Amino acid sequence: MTDRVRWMLAPDSSALLVMDDPAAVENDAIPNGLLFATERTGRVFRMDSVWSAAPSPDWRRLAIGRAVVLSGGESQSIAAERWQAPAARLRMIAGAEPALAAESLRAHAFPVSGMAVVEGAAVALVADVAGGVPAAPTEFVALDGWSVRWSCDGADLLIGSRPASVQDDAPSASERRVSTRGADTTSAPVPAAPQWTDGPTLDISARVALPTPRPLPVRGRVIEQRDGRIVVRERAGSRPEVVRDVGPGLALAATRGGHFILAIVPRSDRRPHESSERAIVYRVP
Repeated sequence: MTDRVRWMLAPDSSALLVMDDPAAVENDAIPNGLLFATERTGRVFRMDSVWSAAPSPDWRRLAIGRAVVLSGGESQSIAAERWQAPAARLRMIAGAEPALAAESLRAHAFPVSGMAVVEGAAVALVADVAGGVPAAPTEFVALDGWSVRWSCDGADLLIGSRPASVQDDAPSASERRVSTRGADTTSAPVPAAPQWTDGPTLDISARVALPTPRPLPVRGRVIEQRDGRIVVRERAGSRPEVVRDVGPGLALAATRGGHFILAIVPRSDRRPHESSERAIVYRVP
């Protein structure tokens, strides 16, 4: 199994969106994990079991294609009643939405493995990540969500249906436009899909070839690597420079003030099915 690390920064670099994107043997699809962190409010938002994600144009909301995956095991089919549990979990996240029913998920299911009986489904959600409350309010938008992207005015979502093939990086077979407000869709143009920066691909069978360390200048600080550790150099006026040790690893990206740092770090408690490294986000005062 491989694990690709991807990220994007807000236009003003105040926020960071990270996707932990694994893929199985033969590139079969595996749900991703995401992390959103912003210096505007200090919020950190996490969600596992995700097919896709995209920030709104103002980076105050996050569109999410939430994943459901069921394995048939030794059976050649997946019983209808097995969709009840994931439907209940989705209602706990997004509220008692009538569309979040076992029958609806099953009707929108698609194969996610070419080697076994495994079916997936997707639900498009929108999380309000602008506020400072402990839990980000999350609302249901529509069934499907293999891919998600916003209209330029932030009113609508382009929601991708099932993947065109049984591959982790397959495009959606089709898209439809849905209002995030329960209203008519607008005529605002839809930009190209958000551009992710691809980081290292972590592999369980070999140590990853990490990029050459480079300084990351941020506002009033410089993030560097020294002897395998990440440090932050900071100077304020005429006072002596302060060097702060953050932790082990290699810094890949940071928000504008250096308060959130994406890094690849050694995995100290590695298990047989895991890679030697993992991606984390350091929070720095």
